[in-house]
Amino acid sequence: MEQHQSLITWYVLFAITQATALVLILIDDNTLADRLSAAGLLSLNGVWFLLYGKKLVKRGHDDWHGLIYAAGSLATFAPAVWFSGNATFALFGLVPQIYMVLPVAWAFWPMALFVFTPQILTWAAGAVPALPWPAALLIIAFSQAFGWAISRMSEQSRQRAELLNRIEALTIEAERARWAGEIHDTLAQGFTSIITLLQGAQPNVELALQTARENLREARALVASNAPSPLDGSSLEEALRRLVNGVELESSFRVIGDPVGLQTSAEVVLLRTVQEALTNVARHSGASRVDVVMRFDQDGVSLEVRDDGRGFGDAPEGFGLRGMRARLEQVGGTLSLSSDEGASVLVEVPL
Repeated sequence: MEQHQSLITWYVLFAITQATALVLILIDDNTLADRLSAAGLLSLNGVWFLLYGKKLVKRGHDDWHGLIYAAGSLATFAPAVWFSGNATFALFGLVPQIYMVLPVAWAFWPMALFVFTPQILTWAAGAVPALPWPAALLIIAFSQAFGWAISRMSEQSRQRAELLNRIEALTIEAERARWAGEIHDTLAQGFTSIITLLQGAQPNVELALQTARENLREARALVASNAPSPLDGSSLEEALRRLVNGVELESSFRVIGDPVGLQTSAEVVLLRTVQEALTNVARHSGASRVDVVMRFDQDGVSLEVRDDGRGFGDAPEGFGLRGMRARLEQVGGTLSLSSDEGASVLVEVPL
C-alpha cells in the first residue's frame, strides 16, 4: 500500500510536467506546424510511458528493459525539443523515470544524454543555447544526486515491504500456534475425557454430557475470540477452584495473599496452565492427590500444582508443556518443574 501511494505521487509528477510542457509548447512563438509536431511527439512520449515505462516502474525493473524504455523516450523527446525548445521542461519528469527503471550506475549516461539533448540540438541549429553549458553540468550533478536519493528510497521501500511481509507471516504463525494451543488445552482434552468416560466399564453418561457441553461453550468462545468460557462472569480464583473441584482425584485449592486484578491475557495463561497441569496429572502421574496453591505477593502471582505421583522422570517435554512455556513467555512468566516427592509445576507471572 505504501509503495502504491508513493508511485501515485510520481505519476502525478510525470503528468504535471508533461501537461506543463505541452502548454508551454502551444503558447511559444514557433510556427503552428512546429508547435503541433512538438506537442504530438511529447504526447507519444507520454503514451510510451503508459504502455511500457509504467510497467517497469511498478515492477521495479532495473535491467536492460530500462535501456529500451530510455531509448524510446529519447526518440520522442529529442525531436520534440527540435521543434520547440519549451519541450525541455519535460525533463523534470523524464529524468526521475530513468532512475526508476535503471540502476544508478547505468542511469548516469542516459540521464546526461537527456540533459544535453537541448544543448546539442540548439548548437546544431546554429543558435546560442538558452541554458549555459556550466548550468547543464550542474543539472547533471544534481540529477545524479537526486537519482541516488530515488534509488535509496526505492530500496528502503522494498525493505519495508519485505519487513511487513515477514511481520505478517510471523503474526499468522503466532496466531496458528495460539489456536493450536487453545484447541489442545480445551477441545482436545474435553474430547479425550468424553471418550474415557464412555469407554469405562460403567460409562458415566451424565458426566460425559456435562463435559461435552463445556466443550461446546469453549468452541463458541474460541470462535467468537472471547475469553475462555470458565472465566465468563467469574473471577480467576473461582474459575480455578471449579477446575480443581472437577478433578477425579482428592484435591485442594488455596489462595495465599491478597488477590489483585490481572490483565485478561495473564488470567487466560494461568487458567490454561493449571488446566493443562491437572490434565497431565490425571493422565500420566498415577497420583491419588493433587493440590493447587495460588500465591500473591508484591512481585507477582504464582501458581503451584503439586501431586503425589511418579514425577516427570526423564521423559521429554510434550506439546502441552511446550505450549505452557510459550503462553507464559507472552506475558513475561516462567515455568519450573520438579519431581521431589511427586511432581510440581510452578508458574510465576510478574505484576
